[in-house]
Amino acid sequence: MEYEKVYMFQSADDRPAKRRRIEPQGLQTSWKQRRQAFDRAWSIPQRAIDARLHSINASTVEKVWTYLNLALKPDQPSTIRTGIILTGADGATEAGISKKIAEKVRVGKHRRILVPLSSSSGTNLKVLLKTLVQKATTRKAGPYDDIEEDDEDDELRTTRTRGHKLLNYDLQLLYDHVREHKKEQVIVALEDTEAFDSDLLSEFIELLGCWQDRIPFTCLLNVATSIDSLQQRLSKAAIRVLDGKVFDVAPSSDEVEQVCEALFYSGAPLWIGSSLMSTALERQHDYIQSIDSFVKAVKYACMSAFYANALSVYLNTSTEHEAIAADHFEALRQLDSFRTYSRHLLDNNEVNVLTNYLESDEALQTLVSGRITEGRQKLGVMMHVLKVIRLLQQKLPNTQVTPLSSLYVQAMSGKLNGSPLLRSLLLTIRKVPSNIAASVLRALQLYHLDHRDLLVDMQPVLFRLDALIDAQKETSTKPLRSEDDIHNSTLRTTVVAQKVELSKQKSALSEQDKKYTELLVSLSDCLAGFFEETLVNPSDLVFHEIFVYDLKSPYREVFTPRPRHACERALATPHDYLDCDCCGSQQDSESAEATLAATQPATAVLYQLYLESGSLINASDLWHAFQAVLGDGKEDPETMALFQRALAEMRYLGMMKSTRKRMDHVAKVMWHGL
Repeated sequence: MEYEKVYMFQSADDRPAKRRRIEPQGLQTSWKQRRQAFDRAWSIPQRAIDARLHSINASTVEKVWTYLNLALKPDQPSTIRTGIILTGADGATEAGISKKIAEKVRVGKHRRILVPLSSSSGTNLKVLLKTLVQKATTRKAGPYDDIEEDDEDDELRTTRTRGHKLLNYDLQLLYDHVREHKKEQVIVALEDTEAFDSDLLSEFIELLGCWQDRIPFTCLLNVATSIDSLQQRLSKAAIRVLDGKVFDVAPSSDEVEQVCEALFYSGAPLWIGSSLMSTALERQHDYIQSIDSFVKAVKYACMSAFYANALSVYLNTSTEHEAIAADHFEALRQLDSFRTYSRHLLDNNEVNVLTNYLESDEALQTLVSGRITEGRQKLGVMMHVLKVIRLLQQKLPNTQVTPLSSLYVQAMSGKLNGSPLLRSLLLTIRKVPSNIAASVLRALQLYHLDHRDLLVDMQPVLFRLDALIDAQKETSTKPLRSEDDIHNSTLRTTVVAQKVELSKQKSALSEQDKKYTELLVSLSDCLAGFFEETLVNPSDLVFHEIFVYDLKSPYREVFTPRPRHACERALATPHDYLDCDCCGSQQDSESAEATLAATQPATAVLYQLYLESGSLINASDLWHAFQAVLGDGKEDPETMALFQRALAEMRYLGMMKSTRKRMDHVAKVMWHGL
């Protein structure tokens, strides 16, 4: 029997017990108020989002539910009624339709079983059938609860008191369960049909068809490609089993726009900044996540704003001045927007006003409340301006309607005012004929009636246009054309020095066309002034740091984490995390990562030696180098214990492993930065 030396590390000095801080201090005193403010603030958009998500694909869900009701008594027992739901490429991973069907199954009057299956439910037919039987026969677990799958566990189980015992993937178990509980329908929902292996999917459907005369199966297939692609992947026997009907759902991009509209117009006290919203939208588009993940991402952003920013306590309008600690007012005076506002007061010789804000917390509280209310109102008006822009794009011919989320990102970044999009939109208005201009003005007038404080009254302009159109009808049936319209321009050809030159020349305009041109110019100038006044830059608003959250760091660390980068950084520069003087003495130099010191953690020292080694590392050489740094060249049990622990941690992180090439060596698995 072989024996190896074992070292036990025991610290010589006892670390003093840390005193717990029972009462919060400083900016943390407002933690409870901020948590309550977050609960109230998020409940507003949450209700609006839930209402939109409930209405999305509501008609499709009703059609699928009607189809399932018709399948309760199939005309052909040999075939399986199958609803083929075309989700599109961007909705392949979502199970929204199946979840809504599951809610109807729970409250429905018929005895049904809904079993959702994904490609991860089983890699072969036996495991897939085992998952189907477990989810269908287990009462406690819901249809979307995860069930552990073990391919090696084939325990014998049965629901019958007599007879042969059955394996847990035998559909006879499901048949006994259906007969015992008098189930009328077993709905099998395949959430990602394209991810299944073609042979596995065909065998599974064929087997369900063999049991169709005993078990009332009905299938729901989520298809991201097309019916032809699904037909090519299935065998002929599987196709003969299915009796399908196609249902279309809304694309995932439409769902994102619906959620964004509910979020922007819900009246929530917090606004998401352009940079953070752009990151969330890009992640949603690149990774093709479900709409629930996008809602969770937005909720996490709002939660970060309230939990990490102590000044978000001012978003709670019910908070009294005396309930806020003095540290919060000092933090307010350090904001960049307040410093810019202070410089503005000094430039206007309002020294006494600024002195009052700097010395009186009560005066500053009044300023903060007023500025936050004013800033939120301006952003609310800007959101309605985005609706006006989309309304104009819908009424103008040959104009693409910009998604609301894209307009929001441009508006919150302060780049929408004077952008090429608005310039092109105003130029298009100057070129439209009178019939199109009339529809645009009527749409703007209807919007003005709903929002009188937002848009100017378009009724006088509409009266002028109707008078011009009536005068035109007396002489011609053609609509009025403006001077900028391409139909009022002609090409003139001239030959100069045997070269042909083309030039545009304006056609002669009638008196009505001239008046119509002036009307369109005034309308365009009016809209340009309206956009100039209402499209504000959020970064120019005082105290925008409180009601506009645009910090990407916490969001990126959670939704696009880089654990390997964090581990490498912690091992290479432990001072970044420990914030101690012993490890950070040379952090300002360029060779900080290559510095070896006995005061650093043992794993960090071993990692730096690891970086200097090749693909195969001699364990004895590594020990001697480690001993020279931490043990000053002396061999003692404590240094060996630190080395063994650091080596075990490096193996646990997957940075090195044992190798059969050389027994006294370890193999390097990872390289820094790769």
